[in-house]
Amino acid sequence: MVIPQALDLLNPKRGERVLDLGCGQGVFSRAISESGALVTGIDAASTLIQKARTYQGRTPIRYFDRDAAELGGLGDFDAASAILCLQNLEHLDKVCLAAASVLKPGGRMLWVLNHPAFRIPRQSSWGFEEDRKIQYRRVDAYSSTLSIPILMHPGKADSESTVSIHRNFQDLMAPAFAAGLTLAGLQEWHSHKESQPGARSRAENRARKEFPLFLALLWKKA
Repeated sequence: MVIPQALDLLNPKRGERVLDLGCGQGVFSRAISESGALVTGIDAASTLIQKARTYQGRTPIRYFDRDAAELGGLGDFDAASAILCLQNLEHLDKVCLAAASVLKPGGRMLWVLNHPAFRIPRQSSWGFEEDRKIQYRRVDAYSSTLSIPILMHPGKADSESTVSIHRNFQDLMAPAFAAGLTLAGLQEWHSHKESQPGARSRAENRARKEFPLFLALLWKKA
């Protein structure tokens, strides 16, 4: 669901230079490269970068083990992406400044993240009201900036953990505006999941169409 819609919004073109921030194992980097774009992927986790390098496709992809705020020496880019990684970045202000500095004039940057109003770790959940037969989305916190510990592999005793940073819309977008980026597009993406027939299936399917779980923001450099 995320990758096809992200590609459609970013619209990478053959020969363009695209920077994939927080690329992980390179899943989106490889998807971009299928368009013929020249992709550079970076991630602070060296183990993920090593894994990404084992999946080279038809178009070679450059991978670097480095922080998303340290982009010097990589060259300039027509576009950049940050797919489901912004919530792990405490220094979003520095990342925005760094990305803006390597984007060409008119360059674009795509963010995709868990929806900050409806998908907040430990602060949002589904609920069901029996009297009205409706499924609703419960939100216990929104305006406060939160650092929420997340187990990467729940149930495993030796699971690694990370931190998810929740920001409201204002605090999320302010660093990009401060870096000189202009908002050029916004989309909210819903789950395509369908419930199996049952007593609550109609309410569950309706609720999924009412509450988007992902937010996509397209920025441009003036």
